[in-house]
Amino acid sequence: MEAMQGLVERLERAVGRLELLPAVSHQAPGDCGAINGVSGGVAPSVEAFDKLMSSMVAEFLKKSRILAGDVETHEYQEDRSDLVISETELKQVAYIFKCDKSTLQIKGKINSITIDNCKKFGLVFDNVVGIVEVINSKDIQMQVMGRVPTISINKTEGCHIYLSEDALDCEIVSAKSSEMNILIPQDGDYREFPIPEQFKTAWDGSKLVTEPAEIMG
Repeated sequence: MEAMQGLVERLERAVGRLELLPAVSHQAPGDCGAINGVSGGVAPSVEAFDKLMSSMVAEFLKKSRILAGDVETHEYQEDRSDLVISETELKQVAYIFKCDKSTLQIKGKINSITIDNCKKFGLVFDNVVGIVEVINSKDIQMQVMGRVPTISINKTEGCHIYLSEDALDCEIVSAKSSEMNILIPQDGDYREFPIPEQFKTAWDGSKLVTEPAEIMG
């Protein structure tokens, strides 16, 4: 993370220098003069920005992908059932973005997992020490093989979570979501429990009390 922070600081300094270029230039706007031997060539600020993109930013993106745990490989995947992250470290995070009709397996123990804007996506993972988040997604299936302390579901339609025996103490936090189910292992099979979507709130004389609402048939 120190290497990443150093790159961020260098980027901020470089961008600051680029912002000062128009102020110190004595050329009229639109008149670049002769640059690199070419009359009316590329403006100094554009040339400097191009160099920045080809050096420092490239280094930043390379390191960010390494620290992020194979993020680049698991964006915009479609109709893939063979996605696997097998080499993991405790500091790593996995970010899965806009994957459709695909399945990903994450082996080992990592820091956190985020599923964002995915449809008909399946995730199988061993252990997460932080949080697993599902955001803006639809038809998600997740299987916990080991442990995870918290699973967050936000703005998602359809999310089915299979918990392991070791993950039964997991906390599920949900908001603006529907069709959520937790599957608990029992007698060699799974029993399905829906997560409440409707709540009722009442004043008990000193505070508001909220609890799941029973749908009357």
